[in-house]
Amino acid sequence: MRNHILSFIIILLLTIFKVEGVRASSTMNYYSITTFEGLPSNTVSAIKKDASGFIWFGTKVGLCRFDGCEVKTYPLLSEDDIWSIEELDNDTLLLGTVSGLKYFSRKANSTVKLDIPSTIVKSIRKTAESQFLVGTEAGLYLVNNHIPRQIFLETGLSSCNHITSIIREDKNIYWFSTADGLGKIDIRTMKPEIYRMPEDISNSNFFICLTRVGNHIYLGSFNKGIFSFDMSGKKFAKVNGFEHNLIMTIDGQDNQLFVGTNGQGLKVLSLEDGSIEVISHKEKARNSISSNTITAFLYDNGIRWIGTQFGGISYTPRIGAKFSYYSKNDFYSTDYRVRSFYMFPNGDKLIGTRTGLFFVREKTGEVRSYSLGNHSSSLRSDIVVFINRIQDNILIGTYGGGVHIFDEKTLSLKDFSQEELFLYGCIFSIVEDMKGNLWFASQSGLYQSTPDGHILKKYDTMNSVLTTNAILSLHVDSMNRLWIGSKFGLLLLDIATGKMRADCFSTPIKNEIKYIMEDSRNDMWVCTDNGLFRVGKDLVVHEHFTTDNLLPDNQVPCIQEDSHGIYWIATQKEIVRYNPVEKQHYTYQRQDGLSGLEFNNSVSVSNDTIIWWVNEGGLIYTSTRNINAERHFTNKPTITSYAVSDTEYDFPYMDMSEGIVLPSSENNLRFKFSNMDYALPYANFYEYKLEGYDKEWLKQTGVNEVSYKDLPGGHYIFKLRVPGDENQMQTVDVYVRKSYTFMAGVLFVVILISVLVIYFCYRIWMLKKRMTNERMILSTVQERSKDKKTALPEVKVSGILDNLLSYLEHEKPYLNPKLSIGDVASSLNCTETELSQLLNNHMNVNFANFINVYRVNEIKSRLSQENLSKYTLKALSEQCGFSSKATFYRVFKNVTGMTPLEYCKKQNLVIKEN
Repeated sequence: MRNHILSFIIILLLTIFKVEGVRASSTMNYYSITTFEGLPSNTVSAIKKDASGFIWFGTKVGLCRFDGCEVKTYPLLSEDDIWSIEELDNDTLLLGTVSGLKYFSRKANSTVKLDIPSTIVKSIRKTAESQFLVGTEAGLYLVNNHIPRQIFLETGLSSCNHITSIIREDKNIYWFSTADGLGKIDIRTMKPEIYRMPEDISNSNFFICLTRVGNHIYLGSFNKGIFSFDMSGKKFAKVNGFEHNLIMTIDGQDNQLFVGTNGQGLKVLSLEDGSIEVISHKEKARNSISSNTITAFLYDNGIRWIGTQFGGISYTPRIGAKFSYYSKNDFYSTDYRVRSFYMFPNGDKLIGTRTGLFFVREKTGEVRSYSLGNHSSSLRSDIVVFINRIQDNILIGTYGGGVHIFDEKTLSLKDFSQEELFLYGCIFSIVEDMKGNLWFASQSGLYQSTPDGHILKKYDTMNSVLTTNAILSLHVDSMNRLWIGSKFGLLLLDIATGKMRADCFSTPIKNEIKYIMEDSRNDMWVCTDNGLFRVGKDLVVHEHFTTDNLLPDNQVPCIQEDSHGIYWIATQKEIVRYNPVEKQHYTYQRQDGLSGLEFNNSVSVSNDTIIWWVNEGGLIYTSTRNINAERHFTNKPTITSYAVSDTEYDFPYMDMSEGIVLPSSENNLRFKFSNMDYALPYANFYEYKLEGYDKEWLKQTGVNEVSYKDLPGGHYIFKLRVPGDENQMQTVDVYVRKSYTFMAGVLFVVILISVLVIYFCYRIWMLKKRMTNERMILSTVQERSKDKKTALPEVKVSGILDNLLSYLEHEKPYLNPKLSIGDVASSLNCTETELSQLLNNHMNVNFANFINVYRVNEIKSRLSQENLSKYTLKALSEQCGFSSKATFYRVFKNVTGMTPLEYCKKQNLVIKEN
């Protein structure tokens, strides 16, 4: 009985919704522009597209412009609450603000306020050159050549003088909504008419906004919903479905009525069948509108622009994203950094992330999570790096938590085996060989086990040719050979004989191996951090794809072949579609819907048409049937602005007949550009060239500016085009003035340098000579530190070394037998560590040997200059800093290769030993 009642309620609800004609929220993707993207405020009251193609937003704290790439704000208007925007001519925008009406010059970036006795300007409509209607809270005005004329509507105190919106019927007839009725005026006669609804339709005539579709005007009321007005019969009628909505804005296009409400989102009424589509903000939903309070609306060339009170701007791109991010009910994969993925035949999914494992039941939307924090889940590590069905088990490989089995019936995890590897190991890949045994790629080596988890053999650096224990990927090919991808290269194991080799390939692959795949032709594809390799069955490397010939990046985490023989290659942040037969490829980037985050080492195909990738930005998928590999350029690229040094100019509104002239003192130039098709964020793709400076065309994707610094004087031509298309190109002349003052300055500097160069060259020559002499002395020292690199910057090394050599030459501190490294460092104003690094790493000598070399040199100098009859060798060594005879003899022989007596004999010197 209870079930019957429940069924009846459901049927009744469905019937109600069918009668009302209300449909659920649209699945169309919306992109948002908020303060995070540069919007001055998230409250947007006006949207206008100008003749140059720019979209202008009037916000609570000023005006801004959007070109599809970036939001440009105008600080001059930062204190204005802007409610309406109209374009008067190719320079002037009319702005209706809370404080009145302003003329804004886009060329001069200046404003002029029109003196009319009113506060809030809610609507502006151009009627002719230099002429427009202004709707304010205190009346309707016609402004002609900056001179306002008020149009009196009934009595001066009538609430119909509160004008809320104006639309055009033809060049002379205009309609306007008021706080007390619908108005009409012929500007030739300047005689207005006011129409009000009869009481049997509504007791309110407070209209907020209006639009025209065919022969009907549709009006949004303050709190009574939507009404229509037959322009021929002059009759009002109620529009069902909006009775309890506070209407904020309204627009009509393509036989549809777009209604912005306060708190109920955007509602789209079909004027053909009366159905209503509700487009509302969902808190966690990606690509929904950003707020349910809609304050402004513009429908232009297939794109919906929605201004909101709290969420900035939402808009629908004309070109849908080629790639999507998986979500189900309240589960959004974009909330997680996805590492692994498996899909069941019925569409259910296991998604491994860096924060745990998720099971998603596709039909019901049920989501179960398994994490280290949830002890009942049995997961020992939250980093899930591998998921796949092997034999009858779905195996889960984790980083640091070993291997689990996922039970499909109970939706629970259990241990694969009690072996330590399978409880606490880092498992990157698991494959099965032709005998049914399992192979595990782990951080600690390569393991073979029985199907039930009994380890049969382990390969590591101790018992095999492996150069590292970090095994990252495995693949058993059609010949039952195990391909092993390690941290430092590719190896091959003959499973039958147990022999492992790394030198069997025609070209050794010694890079980090990220993924291995065998294609339908039995060729092997090896993904590395140095590109992609194709290896034949004969182990010959036939192709190596890199950034030089195919790839946008040499980091290749995975590859997949679809049912048509097309290869899908994931690089670090992009996806390459490669046709090996036609040798054609296409690279998908952010403009195609990718997040710009990094891909991981997992990819799979479902239903022969859907490819799934795991990515740090979520679980990504696309359909090979619907994806389009061709770019479509709807507009030629446009220069939006240029900047000379720090001053920026809006390009479309400037007189470019004489080009851009740069003074010699300000020869830094920046261009910004966009194709302004608003297809997708980051959808811009250009080629540019500064002729006379750039040698060739330069490509630019997703970035909307280019800068030139220190341009030499001369004439240049900046060219911007659709790649390879001379017909879709914009050019502008650039003149950089030559500076004669600069040349005179250069001449003066050259003369000054010429005067000083002899002095500096002499100083440098003397320094080099001294350093050479000292290093010749030091080169005789036998104790050396080998293969060390200086830890000090070269500039600091030179400074300390120069001071050290001068100090030793002039002060001779080495004559002190108790001299320490601290004493020398203190005298040089450096630390002991810095001095020690200089001597050990740069001079390749320790402090004691360094000082002793100077002492030996001093002894040799005195032996050649003084009356030796007054001295003994012992006395002379003590005067030169040696504290003992033994040390003196040992150091002297190390430095000179002979004893002191042998040296004296060779030099014909007579001196006593003691």
